[in-house]
Amino acid sequence: MRDAGLFAPDSTARRIDREAFILLGGSAALLMQIAHPLVAAGVDQHSTFRTAPSQRLLRTINTALSVVFGDRAEATRAIARINGAHRVVTGVAADGTHYTARDPALLLWVQCTLVLTSLRFYELVIGRQPDRERQRYWEDGKLIAGRLGIPSHLMPASIEDLERYEQRMLETVVHPDATSRELAQVVIRPYGWVPGPLWFPIDALTAALLPPSLRDAFGLRFGRAERLLFRATIVALRMLVPVTPRFVRVVPHARRAEAR
Repeated sequence: MRDAGLFAPDSTARRIDREAFILLGGSAALLMQIAHPLVAAGVDQHSTFRTAPSQRLLRTINTALSVVFGDRAEATRAIARINGAHRVVTGVAADGTHYTARDPALLLWVQCTLVLTSLRFYELVIGRQPDRERQRYWEDGKLIAGRLGIPSHLMPASIEDLERYEQRMLETVVHPDATSRELAQVVIRPYGWVPGPLWFPIDALTAALLPPSLRDAFGLRFGRAERLLFRATIVALRMLVPVTPRFVRVVPHARRAEAR
């Protein structure tokens, strides 16, 4: 019997996460994560993020896609790697607050940023999804969240509840501190030698995907020029995605899963 992994071939998670263009929203999701001061402290104190941001991001993407598209053994190993890495991430943030990466409250915030950023970007390009599909995407996210140690009673029940949770967090807890803003500069400009104007399209897309409060906190402009470029980018993606060859459009992890 074929081993499909944690998710069925026709799952919403696989349908959405197979699209390579979703990875362009990674900077926005990462900025949302480190906007939480305790997440920022953990990233700053326990990773090579400042010195090798791209390598760390690629490892994170590879692990996340292995969970979604790997067979059961591969997905289980990927989750074990995440949990193992989190066990040693503990310390004290700049304001004296103790943190641990195994804290379900922090894990939930990270999971929220990944699910909502991916869903919103997908819908901008592909179109608004039916309510049942939006809910299924969160149900798939909850499956992963549970394996990462988030108890079910902490998880918002519906995708609408998840969006309300996001708003509450932005209003009460997720306020970038100095460490958040320093790390954000590494996210926004991972390669200092690349001329600033070349980052303009990614800056515009990232700014558009961020909540306004975080966009302002991280100093990302979203004026008329950025809005026009963002709209042009979305229009271009809508036109290009349907005609893009599969080996470019679909992430390698999904191609391997679909070939099994």
